[in-house]
Amino acid sequence: MYYKVLIWGNDILKKEIYYKAENDIIAMQKASAAIPDGCRATYEEIDEKIYFQETKTKTEAKAEAEA
Repeated sequence: MYYKVLIWGNDILKKEIYYKAENDIIAMQKASAAIPDGCRATYEEIDEKIYFQETKTKTEAKAEAEA
């Protein structure tokens, strides 16, 4: 299963994380470990196609920013 975590701080979106986990419990543990102090997060299961599309888009945007 694939997941997306949105990390919020002061009602501002700070980061999006995409990852794979075997089940919801492991997904919640990974999401919890990724949340910095003073922030909150939401996570949701996403479709495999969306996961690969989003991670590809993020990688391309990062490569353009570094060029």
